[in-house]
Amino acid sequence: MGGSTALAALAGCISTDSGDGGSGDGSDGSDGSDGSDGGSDDGSDGSDDQNTGTAALWTDLSDGEDEAMSGYVDDFESETGHTINREAPGGELDQQLETAIPSGNGPDSWIWAHDWIGRFAVREEPPFLYDASDDVDVSLDSYSGAAQQAVQYDGALHGLPFASETVALYYNKDMVDEAPATVEEMVSIMDEFHDPGNGQYGLSYPVANPYFVSGYVQAYGGNIYDEENREVTLDSDACKEGMDALETLSDYVPADPGYESQIVAFADGAAPFAVNGPWELANLQSEIDNLGVAPLPAVDGNNPRSYSGIQTIYFSAMLDDADQSTVDAITRFAEWYTTNEEVVETNAKEQGYIPVLSSVIEGGDFPAEVEAFAQQVDRGVPTPTHPDMNSVWTPLTEALTRVFNGDQESGPALDQAASEIRENL
Repeated sequence: MGGSTALAALAGCISTDSGDGGSGDGSDGSDGSDGSDGGSDDGSDGSDDQNTGTAALWTDLSDGEDEAMSGYVDDFESETGHTINREAPGGELDQQLETAIPSGNGPDSWIWAHDWIGRFAVREEPPFLYDASDDVDVSLDSYSGAAQQAVQYDGALHGLPFASETVALYYNKDMVDEAPATVEEMVSIMDEFHDPGNGQYGLSYPVANPYFVSGYVQAYGGNIYDEENREVTLDSDACKEGMDALETLSDYVPADPGYESQIVAFADGAAPFAVNGPWELANLQSEIDNLGVAPLPAVDGNNPRSYSGIQTIYFSAMLDDADQSTVDAITRFAEWYTTNEEVVETNAKEQGYIPVLSSVIEGGDFPAEVEAFAQQVDRGVPTPTHPDMNSVWTPLTEALTRVFNGDQESGPALDQAASEIRENL
């Protein structure tokens, strides 16, 4: 399914209970002055009949996203009188939340993909999430079916969605005429450029990150985690076959599999390809004059089934004891940001965000980059939200690292990771 058809599918065909998952980073923007969905429905023009409040929002965004978000927050504050104090978490976001919320110093909201909702929704001592079902005025029918499901857990509303995301293939058009359709074609191109001794590589790809590699690990039909049956299936023959494809690609990346080392190689023109998400689009467009984006190349006729995420403005348990004005401030901002058509359309064009606002999906004319990410979302699977996934990431990351470093064969590495995950469940 391609182009606008893939975007239209997001309005209802992708569901969060399809059996696997997605994750990672994202942003959008406008002033809502046209009175569209960002107007009276979301409370952005309601400052005259409510007390203005102040809320804390934690964000961990790329430079391009961060700049855009600053503008949107300014617009919202000017329109409503509410104040949104936006801060960086000062470290890994989930680790900072684990410390800050129990101590009573957590934010009122944060932005991340939907897959943390299940993990945090089951936490009771202390609770981590707030149910805003009675505070939010916007109808959830405003969003795609996948997005509606992504922000709810056991009937509680823990956030509002603003974009879908996954990883796709970036390519430098000054180095490559067109995107490869298959891994075989990609390998033949990478062979022309890969020269590590001279700082040149075939590919930029964080190959030890489970979210980034999920597409190829699951390309042959296997699932890292079978959410429907709540089973760890990482050690299946299908996933092991997918690992073989991943190892082929791993031979062409820089020696350090870390995120920063990988993305810098592509941004600096030292690699023709990169596997990354829409959160890097604005940054890469500023570095590369002729940038292209395409779905991940197929392997043996199989389209990579990458994890996809729904970017979400979360509602924190800090709101349980907050003044009503604080609750109003953050819920109004979430409504304004996620339902303002101008914001959503601008984010699609400038940040590569894949819209989940139904009115924009149905009538939008999107850049080729957004269409490419939308195609990959359509081929992929939503990141599982079940709390069991919290036990999956670390063992799988460690297994991928051992394989990349040559310390273990891929089959035994997946066997070990699956065993460790089952022991932790």
